[in-house]
Amino acid sequence: MAKNEENDVQEEAVETAAPEGASKAEKFQTFLKENDINFFESQTLADEFHTTIFRSRIEAKGQIMPMAIFIDDSIFTIIRTNVAAGINVKNVDRIKNYLNALNAEYKIFKYYLREDGSIYLDVCVPSVAETFDGIMIRTLLGIIVKHLEDVYEDLMAEVWAKD
Repeated sequence: MAKNEENDVQEEAVETAAPEGASKAEKFQTFLKENDINFFESQTLADEFHTTIFRSRIEAKGQIMPMAIFIDDSIFTIIRTNVAAGINVKNVDRIKNYLNALNAEYKIFKYYLREDGSIYLDVCVPSVAETFDGIMIRTLLGIIVKHLEDVYEDLMAEVWAKD
């Protein structure tokens, strides 16, 4: 989601009552519809946890990054952002050390480097269906954007370092 869209939504978002007994994904879908938030594509998986993936993108420092919210029947909802891809193998150790430092500094975020050379940022949001809150998800998306605005240049300096 672009920064201007994110700011507009944050100011207007209201939590509305989803049908009683609704799943977390259904509650989020209702939240999006009632707040006229239309920059997500959803995909429901045929898995044991009834996972629904809400895909979008966020913008930080002029970069568009894929983002997805994984909502299922478990107690955990994951907001995952693909921060970078195609990491130079020569920089892996330095990048891992830098990501570990970010993980130690910021409690809410978990950075990791996958074997395919992609850097991901996860936020885990615990809740059961009865207490699931679309406004909290919306708020956390804004926090992620602000965080990436603050750290993206330094992170990419580590990724692109030539030594």
